[in-house]
Amino acid sequence: MTYAFTHRGIRFGDEENTLIAFQRAWDLGITHLETDVRASKDGTVYAFHDETLDRVTDAQGPLHERTDEELATVRAGGQPLCTLRELLRSFPNAVLNIDVKDERVIAPLAKLIEELGCHQQIALASFDSSRSAAVQHLISAPVRRSPGMRQMALIWLCATLFARIPHSLAQGFWAVQVPLKYGVLPVVTLRFIKAVQRAGLQVHVWVIDDEPTMRALIEKKVDAIMSDDAELLLQVLG
Repeated sequence: MTYAFTHRGIRFGDEENTLIAFQRAWDLGITHLETDVRASKDGTVYAFHDETLDRVTDAQGPLHERTDEELATVRAGGQPLCTLRELLRSFPNAVLNIDVKDERVIAPLAKLIEELGCHQQIALASFDSSRSAAVQHLISAPVRRSPGMRQMALIWLCATLFARIPHSLAQGFWAVQVPLKYGVLPVVTLRFIKAVQRAGLQVHVWVIDDEPTMRALIEKKVDAIMSDDAELLLQVLG
C-alpha cells in the first residue's frame, strides 16, 4: 500500500521546514516527514534546505556562518527557523526522512541522534551517500538509509538491464528515493519497481504534485510518494 511523505511540510509561501508546516501535515495524518539539515556556527542542527538563507528567509548569507542567537531572529515566511531537536520532540511518533546536506552537519547530527536515542525515528538520505554513511558510523545503532546518486545509478542499471539487484548493492539500505526520470532517462518503470522490491527495498518517488502521476504510481505499487501537495496526495490515496 502506498503511503505519503510530506516534502518540507505543508507550507504557505516560504514556510518550508518550519514547525507550523510540519504540524499541518501531521494534523492531516501524515506520519512520514521529509526534511533537510544544516548546522549553525554553534553546531546546532536546523531543518533547512539551502546553503544560504536568501531564498526563503528575511536574512542573507550562509546559514553555517550564523550563530544560534543570530538565527533566532530569522524568519521563513514569518515563522521561526526550526531546529531538528524541536522537530523530533514535537513529533516523537513520526518518521523523519533527513537529507544530510553537507559535511558540516554530520557530527552534530550524529551527536543529537545519540543524545535523544531517536534511532528508530530516523531515515537518512543524501545525494552523496558517504554523508549518511558517516553519520551511521558515528552512532551506536542502525538507522534507515537510502543510497546516494552513485549507488542509485548502479541499482538502476542492474534493475533495468538484468531485472535483479545484487545483494551487495541493496545491503544496509531501506529504500531507494528517486525522481520519475533523470534527464531523459525514465527511472520509475515497472521493471525497476519490481526489481527493487524483490531486493527487499522500498521505492519512494519525489516530488509528485499532480493527480494523474500520483495515480499512475499508485497503480504501479510504489511504496511511497513525496509531495509538496500533501492534501491532494491524501485525497488520491483515499
